Amino acid sequence: MANIIPRPAKSKETNEKIWFSKKTVISGEFSAVAKLFENLIPEAKEAEANNLTFIVDDDIAEEGYKILYENGDINIFCSTKAGALYGFMTIVQLAAGSDSFNAVLVDDAPKYAWRGFMLDCSRHFWTMDKIKQILDYMASIKMNVFHWHLADDQGWRIEIKKYPLLTEKGAIRKGTPYSVIHMRDKDSTYNEGEYGRGLFYTQDDAREIVDYAAERNIMVVPEIDVPGHSSAAIACYPELSCTGEEIEVEPHFGIFKNNLCCAKPAVYNFVKTVIDELCEIFPAPYFHIGGDEVVSEPWDNCPDCQALMKKEGLKDHVELHGYFNNILVAYLKEKGKQTIGWNEIISDKMDPTAIPQVWTTRGAEKAVEWSKKTGPVLLTQYNYFYSDMAFSLIPLSKTYNYSPYFEGFPDECVMGIEMPQWTEYIPNDKKFDFQTFVRLLAISEVAWTDVANKNYENFETRVEVMRPYFKNIGINLAPKRIYCGNTFMGADNMNEEERKAKGRFLWSRNPYYELELLDY
Repeated sequence: MANIIPRPAKSKETNEKIWFSKKTVISGEFSAVAKLFENLIPEAKEAEANNLTFIVDDDIAEEGYKILYENGDINIFCSTKAGALYGFMTIVQLAAGSDSFNAVLVDDAPKYAWRGFMLDCSRHFWTMDKIKQILDYMASIKMNVFHWHLADDQGWRIEIKKYPLLTEKGAIRKGTPYSVIHMRDKDSTYNEGEYGRGLFYTQDDAREIVDYAAERNIMVVPEIDVPGHSSAAIACYPELSCTGEEIEVEPHFGIFKNNLCCAKPAVYNFVKTVIDELCEIFPAPYFHIGGDEVVSEPWDNCPDCQALMKKEGLKDHVELHGYFNNILVAYLKEKGKQTIGWNEIISDKMDPTAIPQVWTTRGAEKAVEWSKKTGPVLLTQYNYFYSDMAFSLIPLSKTYNYSPYFEGFPDECVMGIEMPQWTEYIPNDKKFDFQTFVRLLAISEVAWTDVANKNYENFETRVEVMRPYFKNIGINLAPKRIYCGNTFMGADNMNEEERKAKGRFLWSRNPYYELELLDY
């Protein structure tokens, strides 16, 4: 069995011994991709010299590649830098830190064009070094979109020069809940003091990440979540809300009544200015406007919003939300961008060029019809892909076995697959690695490999065989007994529903309980 993740479209193992080490001479059209990952090329312990050559073949798909061997040399055929990178990463995995491997002939290309990971930096901030580690890991497993969630109720994390308070004040909250119980109890104490002072990305930081990602064939898509989830922005500029009331950056997690007002010109000026500055930094042809979990009450009680609805013939808050979204979609078109939003943006009057990112079950029902009539969708189903959840709730097998066919999405309607990491309860690298890295392996295969070529038992075997390799390159994978869902005493004797119920109870009181089982 070839130990490659994600599993290639076609592969054939042979017994031919192939050397791959620092004695290997790398050349060809795209040889620069190898220099990005020189640290992954094994030392030449007993290796013989040989060649690895990148050869251009315009008949190969944009991100595809072929690997053939000739007299002990390695030939990677590809039409683009992306294919060269992925072919090289396949060789790195086959060697797995050794200076030789048994040859595997590979003919490979991805199933979906969008293979993404979203990182929430609002709830907890992640350093530049951590983000670069994530990008390196993504490239190694052939993922190509980094969705950067930069603003939410609990913190604004990207510098906007025209609105300096967003990071001077909007990055800071007075505390952080320890658990879901504390999230629901607004009078509870916090497990830490002030959070976020100075924790934001300058525009130069963002440019550095964009460039670093681009070298690794990863597109960075920014997200500024509006018109809901706007507490941090309103705390800085109260005039953006319906009431103008002064509020604080939200120290709790959840859904709040802090919407941007849909009727104030100042709101659209604010959002357009943010878009202007970010479009100068992020060259991706997409921009994410959020749009999820918008509470109607502020708009229902706002005379200006109600007058706007009457003037425009909008029958309810859903259509008012659509009115707001359509203004942003039109403006982003002027900037050469296509709009993405969470599935709550779907409505009858929504501009059909917008792309829904589907995360809810009800949203999936609407999105199937949207995709068949209107255009492609991105799939991010929470009950399969939310990697902040306990493994007792979403074991790795469930993530891996997801298929768009479950909900009726035809292949031609699916733009791609994305896994988010919401970080309400992910405060440090140890927790992040535990929750995220093994699931990203599963997602890489869901997004790359055809359903007919997937097999969970085979995948799990490859994960365990490759565990030492990943550990050696700094990627700590959750242990098998944990990612299989057996995360508390007696779990292995429960059926799925019993395990989920007990896991949900434990997680709601201590989201770290799985991690505390380990000396990891």
